Amino acid sequence: MKSLRLLKNLSMRQLRVFQSAARHGSFSKAATELNLTAPAISMQIKELESDLGMTLFARVGRRVELTTAGEYFLVDVKKIAATLRDAEVTLSKLKGTQGGSLKIGLVSTAKYFVPKLLSRFKQEHFGLQIKLEVRNRIQMVEMLRDGEIDIAIMGRTPADLDTRIEAFAKHPHAFIASPDHPLAKRQGISPIAINQEELIVREEGSGTRAIMERFLNDRGLSPRVTMEMSSNESIKQAVMADLGISFVSLHTVGLEVQTNKLVVLDIDETPISRAWHVVALNRGNHSAAAEAFRYFVLEHGAELLSEI
Repeated sequence: MKSLRLLKNLSMRQLRVFQSAARHGSFSKAATELNLTAPAISMQIKELESDLGMTLFARVGRRVELTTAGEYFLVDVKKIAATLRDAEVTLSKLKGTQGGSLKIGLVSTAKYFVPKLLSRFKQEHFGLQIKLEVRNRIQMVEMLRDGEIDIAIMGRTPADLDTRIEAFAKHPHAFIASPDHPLAKRQGISPIAINQEELIVREEGSGTRAIMERFLNDRGLSPRVTMEMSSNESIKQAVMADLGISFVSLHTVGLEVQTNKLVVLDIDETPISRAWHVVALNRGNHSAAAEAFRYFVLEHGAELLSEI
């Protein structure tokens, strides 16, 4: 009976904080996601642990790891969150897309064109509340699996989830350099030339990095990686400063190429063309807003991307 009283005292804020900290394995990263301070996250977790009478996290250096009790609790917290999302979806269907809400997940590369899609979409669905979650591919798959987003925009799709995957546009990738780089004005460059270059790469878990590594491995190439960054903007600045070459989605560098701040290298067998996909779980109750956005992307996504 005492444990039931304690559970009734738990707030949704505490549960969101707990779930975010568990997902990131870090109080500071959870603070960034939730727009709080790290001490505020720590305080919320301590209050939660005090209410439950159990330790949910073990502190390991700068990271935190779930205890056995924390792992069991996370399962139940996800069930609570899923139930609330189903209720939200049901209510949004009753009132249609007007005034509803939509949670969209996108890999960081997609942030260069999704706002343009949303601008056009919102003209047809005024009053819709939209939340964007920008993550790398691995984090995006986790959020999709946990039902924290309604729909995802991504390149390389998850193989271990029961999802509805639909391609809507081409997604080219290539190597870029500063206009002052020795390779910038060469044509028909053999891929082996990459071995002589300093390479700036995306972080582990990035879909762009996975495509690059497959390209290099298939050709037996092993250039020296000198910098690793989790931001396309940081990579572009580093390449413009001639700190090395990089492999990127061409949808992220359109403006810089047009203004001659960056050059797409003419390396044989590139650009590598993949596809953009709109992805949603097969299971679950899909909101009217999510379905409307899915249809919109499939109908207009390729056209809008061609304008970038």
